[in-house]
Amino acid sequence: MAVPIAVYNADGTRNKAGDITEFVEFRMTIGNHSERIDFAVTDLGSKDLYLGHNWLKHHNPIINWNTGTIIFGHCQCVKNPFPLPDADPNNHWDEELEDSDTILAVNMEEELVIRAVHHTNDLAAVANADKPKKTFEEMVPSDYRSFHDLFSKENFDELPERKPWDHTIELIPNAKSTLDCKVYPLNRDEQEQLDKFLDENLESGRIKELKSPFTSPFFFVKKKDGSLRPVQDY
Repeated sequence: MAVPIAVYNADGTRNKAGDITEFVEFRMTIGNHSERIDFAVTDLGSKDLYLGHNWLKHHNPIINWNTGTIIFGHCQCVKNPFPLPDADPNNHWDEELEDSDTILAVNMEEELVIRAVHHTNDLAAVANADKPKKTFEEMVPSDYRSFHDLFSKENFDELPERKPWDHTIELIPNAKSTLDCKVYPLNRDEQEQLDKFLDENLESGRIKELKSPFTSPFFFVKKKDGSLRPVQDY
C-alpha cells in the first residue's frame, strides 16, 4: 500500500501489529451471497476477520438473531455478483500471507479504529427522528415552568458573582505526576463537536486553559434526538 493505515484498538492504544501495509482482494461467499471485497491485513487476536458496521449498512441483510441466520435481500450482490478481474501477471506481492496472519475489511481511504460501538442510542435517535417536537409546556410540569429563565442559554453563559471562597483540590505529598486513563477515539463529527464545545465554553468563561499535568478523557453519547452529549470520564 502506498500510504499505511494506522490501527487503534478499542482502548485507544496502537495495534501491536503496527500500521496496515498490505491487503488482499478476493471473492467472499456467504450462502448465495457473493461479492468482491478488499481485506486489509492486521492483528485481530482470536478473530479471523471483521466485516464491520459499514459493510452491514451497505448490504442491509435480514438478520434472525434467534437462529443466527442472515438473508441478503436488499443488495444486488446475489443477482449481480462482482467478479474478480483477471490477475495481472506483472503484479506480485512482496510477501505471502502466513498461517498466523488475519484479514480485515476496511475503507482504504480512512484511518482505522477498532472500537466497540453501542447502538442503543442510535436506534433511539432513529425512532425519534420522525416524532413531532414537544413544546416547553408539554415537556415540563407546570410546577417547574417558572424556573425556565434559570436554564436558558443566555443565563447559562453568565457566571455568578465571584465569592471569597474557591473550590480547590490539594494534592497529597509525593502524589503521582501522571494518571492512567482510558482514551476514547473520536470520529470526524465528534471531533468537530469537541472543538465547538471548547470554543463556546472558553468564550463564555465557563472553562479556561490550564497547564495542569492531569487531564480527563472526553467522549460523546448520542441523545435521542441524534445530537451529541459531551461526557468527561473523571
